Amino acid sequence: MNKKIDCRNSACPKPVLDTKKALEEMDEGILEVLVNGIASVQNVKRFAENQGLVAEEEKLDNGETIIRIVKGYECSIAPKKDDDDKFLDKVLFIKDNKVGEGELGHILMEGFLKTTLEFKKLPEIIVCVNKAVFLTTENEKMIEILKEFEKRGVKIYSCGVCMNFYKIPPEELKVGEIGNAYDTMDFLLHKTTISL
Repeated sequence: MNKKIDCRNSACPKPVLDTKKALEEMDEGILEVLVNGIASVQNVKRFAENQGLVAEEEKLDNGETIIRIVKGYECSIAPKKDDDDKFLDKVLFIKDNKVGEGELGHILMEGFLKTTLEFKKLPEIIVCVNKAVFLTTENEKMIEILKEFEKRGVKIYSCGVCMNFYKIPPEELKVGEIGNAYDTMDFLLHKTTISL
């Protein structure tokens, strides 16, 4: 059974939730999801891939994108996961671009993240919300530090709604990916969370 859903102009996390619901209603087939925002494309594709599904995108001439998700055909060879020795089962949840107030707050944020890189095991995921999205888009020192996390396999997500609120276009994201509310809550509910 094939299915199509229209998620154009839907705010986060609606495209992901609509995709999840449509997939749950299907036993197998191809789900076509129509979206018109960069964040929606990334979020829907990531959601599908996290479910172990194949997701491909087709950009249309009008700027919209169709994401085709294949459900019901499983690969019998599962990839070996060797991340258990590299990561702590933790999410680093960052809510601001500084720890505390003023210049000291910026110094502390830089120091804490640099120091974290010295540990053998790192948090598996870093989520940036509210003003923390400036760490992944504007602050060059912090972008370089976060790129070191990314090189070591840490997944970094910046809240898409927060970026929209602060009028930061998706192309200004310098490290990591645009995140969404569904993924963030999934991380927070299923992993130990450390807040900064």
